[in-house]
Parts: sequence; C-alpha cells; structure tokens
Amino acid sequence: MSDIDRIVGRLSGRDPRAAPTKARLETLLARYAEKGLKDALGGAPREGPSGGECLAIESFLPVSLSFPDVRSAEEAFLSELRLLFGIGCARDHDLRQEGYESIPSLLGHPRWCEAAASLIEDWGSPLDAERVHETLSTWLPTSHPLFLQLLALVSPAEALFLDLETLGLGGAPVFLAALGRPEGDGIHVTQYLARSLDEEVPLLEQVGAEVAVSSILLTYNGKAFDWTTLVERSAYYGVSLPRPPVHVDLLHHARRAFRDRLNDVRLGTVEAELLHIRRLDDLPSEDVPEHYATYLETGNPGPLVPVVRHNRQDVGSLALLLSRLLWQADHGR
Repeated sequence: MSDIDRIVGRLSGRDPRAAPTKARLETLLARYAEKGLKDALGGAPREGPSGGECLAIESFLPVSLSFPDVRSAEEAFLSELRLLFGIGCARDHDLRQEGYESIPSLLGHPRWCEAAASLIEDWGSPLDAERVHETLSTWLPTSHPLFLQLLALVSPAEALFLDLETLGLGGAPVFLAALGRPEGDGIHVTQYLARSLDEEVPLLEQVGAEVAVSSILLTYNGKAFDWTTLVERSAYYGVSLPRPPVHVDLLHHARRAFRDRLNDVRLGTVEAELLHIRRLDDLPSEDVPEHYATYLETGNPGPLVPVVRHNRQDVGSLALLLSRLLWQADHGR
C-alpha cells in the first residue's frame, strides 16, 4: 500500500460526520458484499502510456445538443468592434452611427483599417477557434455570450465535457474523471476510475490523451478547480499534460445568464431550479471522499456506485446547461 493510500485509510477511519452518510455506506457495503468491481460498475481496464492501468467505464446519455451555426457565429464575432484595440463602448457607438457595423467594414476607415486587416488576417479563413478565443479573452469578460459561439468553429467531436472527483480541495488526488463527447443524438461518456490511488497516474494520462485531441474544453468551475487540479496532479507525478484547448467554463455563463432568477449558481441549484433535473438518491459532493476511502479500506465496490453515477450525471447536466445557454443566446431571455 502506498503512503497516499494510508492517508486515505486514516480519512475513512475518522468518526462519520452524519448519520445519513454512515447509514448509506452500511447499506451499500451490505448490498455489494459479494460483488466485484465489474459486477458493480462494468467497464474494463485500460492501459496508459506508462504501462499502468485504470478502469474505463463507457456509457451514453441521450442529451439533445445543437451547436451554433457557423455563419451566424462568424457574423457575431466580426460584428464586435470592441475586439480592436482602442475601441470601447463610446467609440463603438460613434462608429456605428457613421455606418461601420463590422470589423470588415472598418477596412475602409482611415484610422482603423490597419487594425481591422491585421485582426482578420490573424483569425484566418475559416476562423480559427483558438485565435478568436485569444482575442475574446483579451477584451471581453469570460461570461460574454460570444465565448459560447466558439463551438460553431469546431467539430462536435472535438468538444470535451470534463468533471473530476477528488479526495478534497487544494491539489488532492484525482480518483475519477468523466469525459463526455457529443455523438449522434447524445453524449458518449467515458469515466476513468483509479481502483487504487496507485492508478492515479494512468488516469491522468488517459485524461491528457483525451484533452490532446480536443479543441474546446467545457467545465463547470473548471478554471478554478478541475483544470487547475489536473495541472497540479500531473506536475506532481511528472505526467505530461497537453497544452490546454479553448476552455469555456459554464459557471461564468450561468452566473451571467441566471443570477437574477437563482439564489446561487451551484450546479445542484441550476439543475433543480432551471433544468428541472431531480437526482434520486444522489450522493452529496461532500460525501464523495468518504465513499472512496471506504472502498479503498474494504475492497467493497458498493461505495463507488453512487460516486460513479453522480460523476456521470454531472457531465449530463453540463450538456443540458450548455443547450439551455445556447438556446437563450438565440432566443433571448
């Protein structure tokens, strides 16, 4: 057993925080006492580049998701005059009053023609998502609706939803990662599970391989947590993590779009009050580390069952939230 496994063992040996957690764990341990991981979760081992394995669990979520139209998205980007250095709200208003409605129209302006030509050349034709994202990030807040339009510039198969489960905050070990890609009429989800924390390295390698073939990363609070955690844990082990793709954090967009109708923008609140999702017998996020630690100590897969279900549903909720945000962008509030 590794040092980190022993640390987790001490975590699970502490007094339970609440009776419901203890009761849930006892029920799961009894129900799955005679079952192995494959019986409880399915999946199959998958080997990483370093030779280690983790468990890969495949599933499909029937979530309808339509990406923005390419032509409309390109028009939206090219209509935002404030993406040129020196053009703020006041100057944008004045230019529009003079008949300049788009960046290409400024090619005929005596002052802004060179800046407009330079930006158009930099973005390329067709528009390059990464270069457009770099410009947006320089001049607009991360919650601006134009960031969602970046999805129009990539293939749906190049979009990646990501959600991690860890043993806490502040660079704690990652033991489960859900990765979802649009496929047909839904989202194909692959979950990588570290069956012991010695398998964290192959898990990180698998996630890195998925990120490497993606153009857009979609998370919820991922800029503050999920991606930061991946960077920290990969650095800890010396695992190579690819250059991050365009990252759209849906938390920022949910806060902008729904702050006047929700008490808070926790994913659970967004699910219940906006998406009308009701999770039956769901596991609270704060109980996830306790469940994994109990699995490590006992070898019983029962405590992992609600954790894997919770993680998979998070990806489904991200897809539904994205669909709602894109619909709102098209139809207004």
